[in-house]
Amino acid sequence: MKTAARILILMMILVVFSPLSSNDVRASSHTTSPVTSFSFKGFATEVSVVGEWNWSNPVPMTEQNGIWSAEVDLQEGLYCYKFIVDGEYIFDPMNPERSYCGDIENSLVRVRDHTRPHFSAELVAHSLVVSYHPGSSGAAFSGTPSAIIGAVWDAQQLTWTYDVSGLDDGKHSLKIDGFDVDGNPAYDLLVPFWTGPSADFQWQDALIYMVMTDRFVNGNTSNDEPVVGAAQGADWQGGDFAGVTQMIESGYFDDLGVGAIWLSPFNTAANGTGKAADGVHDVSAFHGYWPTEPRGIEPKLGTAEELHALVEAAHNHDIRVMMDFVVNHVHEQHTYYEDNPEWFNAGCICGSANCDWTEHRLDCQFTSYMPDVNWKIRDASEQFIDDALWWLETYDLDGLRIDAVKHVEDLATRNLVAQVNERFETVGTDYYLKGETAMGWAGHSLVDNQEQYGTINAYMGLDGLDGQADFVLYHAVVDNVFVSGNENYMHLDYWTNRSQDQYLDGSIMVPYVGSHDVPRLTSRADTGTNDAFNQWAEDGLPGQPGDASAYNAALQAYGWLLTTPGAPLLYYGDEYGEYGGADPDNRHMYRNASSWSSMESQLFENISELGRLRSESIALQRGEYSTRLAMSNLLVYNMTHDDQVISVVLNRGAPTTVDGFASNDVVRFGDALMQNGTLSVGAHSVTVIELDAVVEEVPVYGCTDLTATNFDESATEDDGSCEYPPEPILGCTDSTATNFDAVATENDGSCQYETEPVDPCVDVFCDACPAGWATLPAEEGECCPTCQEPMDNNQTNTSDQTDNTTNQTNSNDETQLPDSTNETDGNQSAIVEMKTCEGCCGDGYEVAIDEPCSVVDCGPCKTEGTSDSKSSLITVTSSLLIGVIVVAALVLTFTRTKSKGETSDFDDIDWNDQEN
Repeated sequence: MKTAARILILMMILVVFSPLSSNDVRASSHTTSPVTSFSFKGFATEVSVVGEWNWSNPVPMTEQNGIWSAEVDLQEGLYCYKFIVDGEYIFDPMNPERSYCGDIENSLVRVRDHTRPHFSAELVAHSLVVSYHPGSSGAAFSGTPSAIIGAVWDAQQLTWTYDVSGLDDGKHSLKIDGFDVDGNPAYDLLVPFWTGPSADFQWQDALIYMVMTDRFVNGNTSNDEPVVGAAQGADWQGGDFAGVTQMIESGYFDDLGVGAIWLSPFNTAANGTGKAADGVHDVSAFHGYWPTEPRGIEPKLGTAEELHALVEAAHNHDIRVMMDFVVNHVHEQHTYYEDNPEWFNAGCICGSANCDWTEHRLDCQFTSYMPDVNWKIRDASEQFIDDALWWLETYDLDGLRIDAVKHVEDLATRNLVAQVNERFETVGTDYYLKGETAMGWAGHSLVDNQEQYGTINAYMGLDGLDGQADFVLYHAVVDNVFVSGNENYMHLDYWTNRSQDQYLDGSIMVPYVGSHDVPRLTSRADTGTNDAFNQWAEDGLPGQPGDASAYNAALQAYGWLLTTPGAPLLYYGDEYGEYGGADPDNRHMYRNASSWSSMESQLFENISELGRLRSESIALQRGEYSTRLAMSNLLVYNMTHDDQVISVVLNRGAPTTVDGFASNDVVRFGDALMQNGTLSVGAHSVTVIELDAVVEEVPVYGCTDLTATNFDESATEDDGSCEYPPEPILGCTDSTATNFDAVATENDGSCQYETEPVDPCVDVFCDACPAGWATLPAEEGECCPTCQEPMDNNQTNTSDQTDNTTNQTNSNDETQLPDSTNETDGNQSAIVEMKTCEGCCGDGYEVAIDEPCSVVDCGPCKTEGTSDSKSSLITVTSSLLIGVIVVAALVLTFTRTKSKGETSDFDDIDWNDQEN
């Protein structure tokens, strides 16, 4: 047994110290190469690579199966390079990143320290698989990354498998980091991903809600500061992160069907004011587009903690958050401009004489106090990209809106996109990068609009932005169709179709009908005024429209916007038809429902219902647009997905009918009536129909419990409204009872009543006293009277113990009592009134009331204690006797057993040798 135990312990020691139980595995197939590899795929006679490491010495590349390759020993850092293909310098077609060396644009390679390990990861079903890539030394990783403690290590594949099925639904961002056993820090890996229903989200699913934070909701008045003296409508007004968070948590965005929130810039903003474009009016930096710090938060908007809380609340509601990131310029108070003025252009003012917005798009300044960033300077471009990554990672954001894209070098977006993808899309989670490339509409000719589409497309694609605001569609239809009515719905349908075939495949465009850069839609559609484009109070600003036509136009516009492809934009306040002129009058403070007119309230109900419908419809989110019927004032189109088909009817004219529907087509939005395949729609209406719908029986809610007092036999689904009789309160319910309970509702049989006293002597028979004896009244507590024997000395012997039933007296302990004065005649005794006198040992005796009590000579009284003592002595004596008998019996039994020949150690004792 001891030998087996030693063997088991030895085996355990061998297992513990075996290399198989450690991550210290060196696998050369996973090791990072100490050199940098370049490759080019294509047909050529001669190919070489040349770069910043030595421009005068191209490195020849060798070809194998059409792939040219070369290796260069480079230190950690950034390098410009190009391929020389048959004498021609070209960019690396497989590398999207660019950089200027001098005035020449090149491909850019980022070289890491080959001695440091790194990671990669992928999501497989409900597991996160993290791969370890050792540095060039092949050193193993030390332990397990803290973010995935509990993961299963595969020593052969150098992978950890981490189960994510138990994580809560929502967004998770894990940072994989650590050291190898040689102490080399690994390049960390950020792994953002979603679990639960939102894991299947695609950005075209989202209704994007733009918040101009200072103008939304004031949730924390403690961060309000005095106004800075700007013109009316151009000063700070108190909106903040806390206000946005309150609206998220209230369910406001859920009610609208919002899937993403775009926040205006929240960098530390410029102090004081600056001149507006007219050079007259002073405006503040409330909008956020005048940043002065790269990584500071504007205090008037809140704190870092409040921004974290906002993003967390949004994620809890399955809402993504986008930051508006300014890449074209800074304010002259910015630390970068003060410390590195060489990073900026000093050009003409955009839009001024000989300074066209497009021709000078890369070097003109928006205003004199907003220096223009020169993205050709590598240090500047790298710093701005690092800042963008810092904001995304630090606050767990989900995307960026890139401001003024066409005013920066193309490499700005290419490099930014490449770095965002590498850092954040490690397991496929899409971070949406939306650009603003302000273009227009060049008229009815598609050919004339190719420049517009082409400029927007130039910044998108596989290595570019995910999408952009659809400026062409906006300028083609919003004012022309919905506001003025100058163009009909055939025009609307044509340009809606063009947005499906003129942009690059895979681009997620953002159609819109209102934004922070244009006057409010309802004011432009208010036909009774002509002030929609006024900016300042002295010019006369638009008021709240009183004509229903403005809200009819808004419903048509948003009915179209929310049922066509793309990720539509809803500018804050447009959901109820906020009014306003040009910037800054289009940036009123958000008004809550208490200040809405009835028409605004109705518009809100319609837009929010459409938004929710869109959020639940796969066809409206991801379907393809196709025209069904286009007329001047009537447009019918389908949104088709493999799992659902939706038909939309926009009618801006009189009531009409539309044929061609089936019996199982169901109206999902609107008041239209479907009958025998014909749809009847009202004037100025929007109708949404699901084709070939699975018709679900509409539940009838009510109480379905037969035992309830409000049972509803027509109800098909219980709504929790059942009511039942109250539980009975048990008790005595008889008001005549002594324990009557006024609260009791059900008698429990516990009632008690007052009763007539029961005579204990009613059934007792008493013997008559002997002839000549006096009959005395019964003593208290006794039933029979006492008999008194007549005596010559007028005294009667009475016993201290009298049997009242037999009227006999005991001669012992007699007491001489005075004779009664009452006389007896024959066998009749005169009943006299008696009194009680004190006797011996607590007893008493009665005498006639007019006789004195005698002095009684009493002997010793018997006590209970004496009796008890005797009883106790007897009990003890009995117990002792019984004990002696039991011991004797045991001794006899023991002796008898020994006599049968059995011996014990006890028998062997020599009693003569024992000491006393």
